[in-house]
Amino acid sequence: MSDSRLPTHLVVSAILRQVSVTGGMGVILAKGDPDGGTYVLLLRDRADTLKLVERRPSADFSFEWQVTQEEPAENERKIYEYCDRRRDQDPDLWIVELQIDNAERFIAELRP
Repeated sequence: MSDSRLPTHLVVSAILRQVSVTGGMGVILAKGDPDGGTYVLLLRDRADTLKLVERRPSADFSFEWQVTQEEPAENERKIYEYCDRRRDQDPDLWIVELQIDNAERFIAELRP
């Protein structure tokens, strides 16, 4: 690897451990490239709302987490369908679903 980023499989494992430590649960819905794949997070909260969170470039050329889609339980299939389309275009994509109490706080504390 030519950059200082950790392999994706280690980052995903760390996220799953952190969610577990905070009393949540997580599951990998799709595995991509273990070293250089990108990943998206599906966050389900107590209200049963599903949020798609993605790493996006920010104005200062760093990265930040952004909620790019949000659906209540009755419409969550829209997010899963979107993830399926993304995965068809990028087989290296990891899709990780997390069930946590405070999704906003988790995102704020997660390093991009």
